Amino acid sequence: MAMVNVTSRTAVGTEESFLFTENGTGNGTLSNQSSVIITSYPSGYTMPQIVLASIIVTILMIVVVIGNMLVIIAITTEKALKNIQNWFIASLAVADFFLGLVIMPFSLANELMGYWIFGTWWCDIHSAMDVLLSTASIMNLCLISLDRYWSITQAVEYLKKRTPMRAILMIGAVWLLSAIICIPPLLGWKVPRNPDEELPKCQVK
Repeated sequence: MAMVNVTSRTAVGTEESFLFTENGTGNGTLSNQSSVIITSYPSGYTMPQIVLASIIVTILMIVVVIGNMLVIIAITTEKALKNIQNWFIASLAVADFFLGLVIMPFSLANELMGYWIFGTWWCDIHSAMDVLLSTASIMNLCLISLDRYWSITQAVEYLKKRTPMRAILMIGAVWLLSAIICIPPLLGWKVPRNPDEELPKCQVK
């Protein structure tokens, strides 16, 4: 008869460890005994999955940060790249740079662990910055698309109208609209958190 022992231990209410011990013999002795430890987080990911995802996403974050930083440096230092159409690309690079530097590391930890460990204050700031930078990135892409479209369909007229001041106003409008979208949750316009939650959550609501 096979005997199965299951013991569970919860550390700080976040991690569960299960020890399975099975006797492989039929006479009740302790010979040929095997033990398997399975560790899981509230997110449901196993340790190999967490390690693999951490490596892959960390490499991606490094590429995002360094790549966009090089774009910003190139546009600000190279005289040949200091034209108005590249200002829109630089604005996009700034948004993506801070997404990779400030947002992605905490979002990765939150996703892999299944709960938020960085406190309520930083949750509000992180959520607001996530909305701000994501919206700015999308709107900068739209601005670049419109700039390219108008440059082709109204080449002469648009290029005369696209002065440095107007380009600055267009970029400023993108960031202003993005800020307007992210500010209300910081002022209290959000879904209140459930005080009965066993583990802290940080979600954009």
